[in-house]
Amino acid sequence: MRELVERSVARVRREESDAVAMFLCGSRVRGEAGLFSDFDFDVLVPKGPRDRAMEWFDGPVRVSAWVRDIDLWLAERDVPQEWAFHLPCEDLLRLCWSASDEWRERLDRKALPHRAGTPELDHLIGDAAKVANARRAGDELGLRLAAQDLARSCPALLHPVNKVSPVHSRRAALRAATEMAVAPPTYQEDLLACLGLTAGPTTAAQVYTAAGRLALGVLDILAAHDATYAPLLPADLLADLRAGVLRSFVERAFG
Repeated sequence: MRELVERSVARVRREESDAVAMFLCGSRVRGEAGLFSDFDFDVLVPKGPRDRAMEWFDGPVRVSAWVRDIDLWLAERDVPQEWAFHLPCEDLLRLCWSASDEWRERLDRKALPHRAGTPELDHLIGDAAKVANARRAGDELGLRLAAQDLARSCPALLHPVNKVSPVHSRRAALRAATEMAVAPPTYQEDLLACLGLTAGPTTAAQVYTAAGRLALGVLDILAAHDATYAPLLPADLLADLRAGVLRSFVERAFG
C-alpha cells in the first residue's frame, strides 16, 4: 500500500506541478477496502478554478485522483451529500504528501465534514403524488422510481428531531437513515420497501402501500414537532402542514 501511494503521489506531482497536498480517502482510510476497492485521492492546488478527475490502473488496482483548488475543496463543507441521504457526514482523510510544512500545518485534517441537507417537504408531497399517479396509470416502473425518490427525502425530513452522528460511508448512512428513533411505526420496513432494498421481492401494490404509509407517517412526525420545523420550512408549507392540508392531500392520493 505504501509503495502504491508513493507512486501515485509521484505521478500526480508530475502532472499537477502546482499541487500542494494530497490526501488518501475513501474505503482505504475507513478500513473497509475489499479486493477490488479503488485507491482514492484528493489533490489540492492553491489557485482555481480547478476541478478535474484523473484515473489509471497500477497493476490490477484502479487509482483515482480528484484535483481541486483549496477554496472549492473547503466549500464542500456547505454541500449536503446525496450518498449520505443528506444526513450529516464526513469524508475521512489521511494526508499522504504536502509541498511544505506550512501547507501541512494549514491543510492537515482527519476529515472533511458536510452539513445535513434542509428538509424538502415539497419533494415528499410531489413524489407521493407521482407514486399515486403511476399506480392509477398502471406504470409499475414509474411507481417504483417515484417511491425511491420519496424514500430518499425522508431521512433529511426526520433528521431535525433525531440525533444523528456524522456518517462516513454509504452503508453507514443507510443504517442511520433506517434506525432513527423518532420515526413512524413501520418506518424502517416502508423505507426499505420503497428503496427496493428488502430481502425478498415486493409487488408494486406493496410498494404503493409502503409509500403512502411512509408519507403520512412522516407528515405526522412533522406536525407533532411543528415548532422545530417552523424555521426550516417555507411559510406556506408550514401553514398547510399545521392545517392538515398536506395530510388530506396524501390521504386522497392513496385512498
